[in-house]
Amino acid sequence: MNILKTRKCAAVLAVCAAVALYATAAWRVEQLRQTPRNLSTCNLEHCVPHTASLSALR
Repeated sequence: MNILKTRKCAAVLAVCAAVALYATAAWRVEQLRQTPRNLSTCNLEHCVPHTASLSALR
């Protein structure tokens, strides 16, 4: 009886963890979706170029 209770508790915890991970991912996607487009993209005056050399940064 005790092992059955432990397995049931472990199954409930696993389902809760999976639901929590899904909810967190859905929340992050929704936050990114609501971000204004100009903040989510990289404008040249706001970004550091990824291919810049040290001499170009002077």
